[in-house]
Amino acid sequence: MSYVSLLVFFFLGLFGLQYAEEERRPHPKCSGFACGKLGELKFPFTNTTLPSRCGVLVVDGCDKDTQKIQLERKGRWYIVSNISQANEIFIRDDVLSEQLDSRKCETIKNWSLPRSPYLSYQLKFNITMFNCAHKLSNVSLLKHACNDSSLYYSRKGQNLPSLPPHCSLLQLPLNPDGNYGDIFRLLTANFTLDVDISPGCWRCHYRGGDCHVNSNAKFYCANVKDGNNRLAMKVGLGLGATVAVAVIILLSCVVLRQYIRRHGSSNLKSPISSSGLSSKSEIELGVAYFGIPIFSYAELEKATRNFDSEKELGDGGYGTVYYGKLQDGREVAVKRLYEHNCKRVEQFLNEIKILTRLRHRNLVSLYGCTSRRSRELLLVYEYIPNGTVADHLHGDRADSSPLTWPIRMSIAIETAAALAYLHASDIIHRDVKTNNILLDNSFCVKVADFGLSRLFPNDVTHVSTAPQGTPGYVDPEYHQCYQLTDKSDVYSFGVVLIELISSMAAVDFSRHRDEINLANFAVNKVQKSAFEELIDPCFWYKSDDEVRRKAVAVGELAFRCLQQDKEMRPAMDEVLEELKIIEGGEGEGEHMEKEEEVTVPPPSPPDCVEESLLKNIRLPPSPDTVTAKWSSSCSTTPHISS
Repeated sequence: MSYVSLLVFFFLGLFGLQYAEEERRPHPKCSGFACGKLGELKFPFTNTTLPSRCGVLVVDGCDKDTQKIQLERKGRWYIVSNISQANEIFIRDDVLSEQLDSRKCETIKNWSLPRSPYLSYQLKFNITMFNCAHKLSNVSLLKHACNDSSLYYSRKGQNLPSLPPHCSLLQLPLNPDGNYGDIFRLLTANFTLDVDISPGCWRCHYRGGDCHVNSNAKFYCANVKDGNNRLAMKVGLGLGATVAVAVIILLSCVVLRQYIRRHGSSNLKSPISSSGLSSKSEIELGVAYFGIPIFSYAELEKATRNFDSEKELGDGGYGTVYYGKLQDGREVAVKRLYEHNCKRVEQFLNEIKILTRLRHRNLVSLYGCTSRRSRELLLVYEYIPNGTVADHLHGDRADSSPLTWPIRMSIAIETAAALAYLHASDIIHRDVKTNNILLDNSFCVKVADFGLSRLFPNDVTHVSTAPQGTPGYVDPEYHQCYQLTDKSDVYSFGVVLIELISSMAAVDFSRHRDEINLANFAVNKVQKSAFEELIDPCFWYKSDDEVRRKAVAVGELAFRCLQQDKEMRPAMDEVLEELKIIEGGEGEGEHMEKEEEVTVPPPSPPDCVEESLLKNIRLPPSPDTVTAKWSSSCSTTPHISS
C-alpha cells in the first residue's frame, strides 16, 4: 500500500470520526463559558447570550464584579459568590436579608426554594420547623408566634418529633452561629445550595435537547434531534474508527521498521521516561485540553509531609492516597501512582477526563494534578473526612460509628443518584463498591475512583473489554461474555445494597463456603424469603416494623439488581426512583398499587417457595451461584471493542 493511499484512508477516517463527534454534541455553542471569579462554567449553567438548551441555570454579570443567578427560568435573581465543581452554589438572597432585618415572620412562612421535575435544591445547612395552626402540647420545642399560627423548632442536636396534625414543614437556611432564642438571628440570607439535575435532563442535554415542563407539570425534552442522521453517524463512527486505527498501526510499523534499520535496536528508548511519563507531549496536551489546575510536585510533597506513611488514607485503585493541606489552607487527598508505566498513565488520564466533565454533589471533586514534567503523577482531590461506607459497615469504624437506618437509606439514594447521573452522561463507573463510596462529616456520599471508568460512545449497547473490577462486585455476565454495559454497575450496586442491609462484606472467607460471596448468599435468602437471616439483626429484631419493611423492600430491589441476565435488571434511574419510593418520598401512592406485585411473600413450604416467589416478583429464577451459566447466550448486538 502506497503512502498516498494510506494518507487518503487516514483523512477519510478522521472525517468519519469528526462527523460522528459533531452528531453527538448537544449544541455547537454549549462547550462552556468564562464567568468572572466563578471561573469556567458549563451545563447545567448558562448565560443570557447562549441558547436556552445550553443550561437550566442562568448566570449574569460575568463581565462585572458581582454575578447573579436565576434558580429557575424567568425567576428572580440571587447574588452568587462561588460555584464549586460539585455544583454547590454559594448564594446571597438580598430579599430574605431585608425581610429578616425587618423581622417579618410571614417571610419565614412563605420562603421556599424553586423545584421542578428536573431540577431541585438542597440547603447545605438548614433547620426544619413546624408551622402549626394549633398550639402543640407535650413537646419540648422552641416556639415563635406568627399571627394566626406558631413556628416550632428544636435546639441544635435535638430531634423534631413526627409531624403533628394541622402542621406543615418548613426548611430554612440556618446560621450555624445563630441565636436559637431569636428566630430572625437563627436564620441567614447567605447559604449554600446543592443542585440536583435529574438523569432525564442530563440525557436530554447530551442529545442536544432542552429541558422543559409541560402543562401537567411533567418533564419533557424539547427540540431534541430527530435522529434522521443516526445511520450516517454509525457508519461514520465505524468506518472512521476502523480505518484510522488500521492506518495508524501501519504507519507506526513502517516508521519503527525504518528507525530500527537506520539506528539499530540498541538505540530505542523506553516509552516511559525517567520521570515516569511519556516523552511525547500527549499528557501535557491532555491536561491543557481538560483545563484543570496544575500543582507542583514540591507543593504536594510539602502538603503531605513528604508522603508520610502516617498520612496514608488508603488504596485508590491504582495508587496510594495521602492526606494533605495546601498552602491556601485547603485539605486535600493526593493520589500517588504505584508505578510509572503506560497502563497507569492511561488510568491517570482517564480519571482526569472523566472527572473534569462531571458536576454532581455526590461525586468527588478533582482539584488538579501534576504536569508531565513532574517527578511523579499525582492527582489532587477534595478531602472527604469521614472514611468509606465499608469502614462504617464492617471496618475500623463499624463499632465506634455504626450507620443508623436513615443514614443507610440516604447512602443508597445518594449513591444511586450519582450512578444514574454517570449513566445519563454515558459513563460507566466499572468499580462500584463500598470502598469507593466516601462519606463527609454529615454522612453525605461522594463516589470516588474513576480510573477504570469508561466513556461510552452513543448508540452502542456495550463495550467488549477484559473484565476489570473488584471480586464480589463484578457482574457475572460481564465476566463471562466480556461485554460491559451500564447494567454492570447496576449489579455492583445491588451488592452495595445488600451490604447496607446486612452489614456483611461482599467477600468474606471466614463465612461458610456457600456464603463467601455475599451476592450468592443474598439471592439464596431472598428466594427463600429468609430475610431474618440476611438483614442485620439490629434492624430485624431491634427496630420497628417500618424499618423492617423498608429493609425487606431494599433486599427485594437488590435481588432484581443481582439477576444474572442483565436484561432482567432495572436501569439505574429506575433503581433510584424505587429507593425514593421505599424511603417514602415522591410517588408513594403509586408504589402502593404496585406493592402487591413486587413484594416477596412470607416463608412458604419448601415445595412451593420458588413458584410463589416467581408469581409475585415476575422474574425468572436466579441460579444458585453468581457464576452459574444461564441457558441464554451472550448478546451479539452492536458494540465496540476495547
